[in-house]
Amino acid sequence: AVSAAAGVCCRCLSTSSLYKRPPMLRGVTFAMLRSVSAAMLSARGSAPLLAPMHSARRSWAQLSAGAPAARSLGTVGAPQPASFEALDISGVLDRFELVRTERVPERGLTATLYRHKATSAEVLSIDAPDENKVFSCNFRTLPKDDTGVPHILEHSVLCGSRRYPLKEPFVELLKGSLKTFLNAMTGPDRTMYPVASQNKQDFFNLVSVYLDACLFPRVLDPVEGPRILKQEGWHYDVDDAEGPLKYKGVVFNEMKGVYSSPDSLLYRAAQQATFPDNTYAKDSGGDPDAIVELTFDQFKRFHDAYYHPSNSRIFFYGDDPLEARLDLLDSYLAPFTAPATPAASRIETQAKFATPRRVVERFPASADEAAPGA
Repeated sequence: AVSAAAGVCCRCLSTSSLYKRPPMLRGVTFAMLRSVSAAMLSARGSAPLLAPMHSARRSWAQLSAGAPAARSLGTVGAPQPASFEALDISGVLDRFELVRTERVPERGLTATLYRHKATSAEVLSIDAPDENKVFSCNFRTLPKDDTGVPHILEHSVLCGSRRYPLKEPFVELLKGSLKTFLNAMTGPDRTMYPVASQNKQDFFNLVSVYLDACLFPRVLDPVEGPRILKQEGWHYDVDDAEGPLKYKGVVFNEMKGVYSSPDSLLYRAAQQATFPDNTYAKDSGGDPDAIVELTFDQFKRFHDAYYHPSNSRIFFYGDDPLEARLDLLDSYLAPFTAPATPAASRIETQAKFATPRRVVERFPASADEAAPGA
């Protein structure tokens, strides 16, 4: 579904699982997580955030074949520990730089910001007396056009990965996990992958699946990737041999619904009119007329550019042990290195308008609705 009011696109999720989550998770997921994500994504100001990954990232084929990792992990394809207890946490704090620690006494929390030394990934770890454990992997994803590539990629990375080569692990987690929250969200300038569970082992599994999906998805495979793009983005379809070609696709169909909603169109027009000169002038969800112009080459380059640890802001919350959090995370970050010359991904401040502007946006309506006085 797409929330026009918040400007965030979320994967479809049953409302029962949304409303059954504990009150603390509601606050963390939608208030704290969103504000924390915003603060972390903007913390560096004009400093470079985006890095070209072609030289630092190994290919999907190499990773699947068990190419050696940058640090001593045996092979990337080697079995991972199956639980927090099975992790080797010795020396893990040496692989992270402590940036700062703050107490939040009114909530009984301790928030600590770390930076992964090898990749420059930033990790906000919140120690809380709460059995409901939360994790989110967040990336700054700036659209350059209206093809909806951030939105389509959000769907696509959850269509199987290096260690979990299923068609849709997300659906399997919905059916079998003890999660209290499971979703993915695309905003105008970021993509977030949050999960939560009160069960420690289930939480370990959820974090493992999501990290593998974000960093090693099947969409990087030259054979599976185009198929996933056609499924989640757009493809040609025909009902019968004599009929016309039609466009279909999960995101294409979803955005057709969004573009038929007056509220969504109003929000989009207001945002684009307010920020005509920066990334907010583009539709991260995708304009159906532009989605069909997206190619696999553009699709893959977007993942290569933005889905790298150096462009990530990672979030942990709950009562799970700090060292285990960091060691699990490090096992997925280890194959990557921080680029020597990262490219800037700063969002420019919109200049003030010299004069008032008036914007008119048309929306679809029935004949009765369009009639005078209706």
